[in-house]
Amino acid sequence: MHEYSVMKKLVTAVIDELKDRDIEKIIQVKVEIGDLTFLGEEQLKFAYEVLSKDTILEGSKLKLIKKPAKVRCSECGYEGEIEYSDDPAFHYTVPVISCPRCESKPDIIQGKEMNITGVTAEEVE
Repeated sequence: MHEYSVMKKLVTAVIDELKDRDIEKIIQVKVEIGDLTFLGEEQLKFAYEVLSKDTILEGSKLKLIKKPAKVRCSECGYEGEIEYSDDPAFHYTVPVISCPRCESKPDIIQGKEMNITGVTAEEVE
């Protein structure tokens, strides 16, 4: 389960960042996930719930925000989202990593990342 190991790193990073702060409770952790990570949202949420148990994160909400894949083509200058092939043989949509305009190989500029974008917490009074 790839999602478990990814979430373990995320939970550890959040806990490490918060350990020297006067935080009583974490309400929410916001995370952006690129489409090209191919991480399952339900698996990530389950792993978060398991890994946050008995930590300051226990009971907090994990808010996942999907970031679409974007490319930049050095041949024709296209910059934007990619197309997806909906071939029934794959049982799911597959990204087409070629320029939608000229079909050359573009650079991926967004969609492979996973970033913590915010943590909502209650401070100790």
